[in-house]
Amino acid sequence: MAQAEDVPMSRQEFSVAYDGPSRADDHSIDGRNLAPALLAFGRLLREANTEFNGKKSTTKVLVVSDFEHKCFNINFELIVGFYDQIKQLLGLDQVKTAKEILEWIGLLKGPLYGVGLATGYISFLKYLEWKKGQDIIEERVESDPRGIIKVTIKGNGNSVCLTPEIYSLSKNPKALRATQDAFLPLGHDGFETMRVSGNEEDTPEDFTPEEVANIAASCVKGIEESKEVNEPDVEETPAWLSVYSPVYDASATNWRFRLGLETIHADITETTIAQDALERGGALSDDTYQVILEITTHYDSDNNPKQPTYKIKKVMRFVPARPTKQADLFNPDGA
Repeated sequence: MAQAEDVPMSRQEFSVAYDGPSRADDHSIDGRNLAPALLAFGRLLREANTEFNGKKSTTKVLVVSDFEHKCFNINFELIVGFYDQIKQLLGLDQVKTAKEILEWIGLLKGPLYGVGLATGYISFLKYLEWKKGQDIIEERVESDPRGIIKVTIKGNGNSVCLTPEIYSLSKNPKALRATQDAFLPLGHDGFETMRVSGNEEDTPEDFTPEEVANIAASCVKGIEESKEVNEPDVEETPAWLSVYSPVYDASATNWRFRLGLETIHADITETTIAQDALERGGALSDDTYQVILEITTHYDSDNNPKQPTYKIKKVMRFVPARPTKQADLFNPDGA
């Protein structure tokens, strides 16, 4: 997501380390397990920022690998952009900084770290861990100016208090799915624990196999209980697209492309692809574009994903198809 240069930003670095007793001398990790986890952190932080700061606030997550530790360690930087409307609507004291978002999620230790007797409420991940996938028997808004919500679970009847934002995040199926995926590397190839660190003076947050199992159980339960149809998932990703068949109509709003082995229809209305092709005399099969591709996935009433739709947001590079010699009656091979 592009960030406007004049938008005030809050930044916070943090690192995630996947580890296990058998991984001390091996810093490698299966990309099939790591890739979904990396994307999941971005999705979780975007959903959390939307809950805490509203849809007008922007997020960007940067990542760089670090192999200096005796585990597989990844450094992240969360960047949160605040538009003036957000500060005016929420008030400066209500806007959550990048560090506060990480603390409220529970990736960094902070005022919402555990079952807060002093603060009266807990972080998102600590709540999921505490709940252990159990049924809720009561949810009650306390007589508190902050709108604190008291949640009581079935069985032992224990209760905890949540801020409205964390309560809403715990009901968000996209945030719950992202939380599950963030722990995907665990349970594979000897990886058993995850540690999240912030600044040097911060105490690292460790997630044990038992804690992860409890969090995962709550995610599954929350997704199952989600009754409303999900808002569509919208992701922007770099991609290579090649033209599937020649196009000579500059007014066409959707073109057919190859995306890897898949054939898709993509909206090109936010680009000059059609005009540029017309100036070249048309688009040839295998003309290739490096693009920023927006992929939108809608969900049905049972929260099952539908076929995604595609829109090209930006063309980064154009690679013309290799010209071929035309064959004729006397030279059918075109040599």
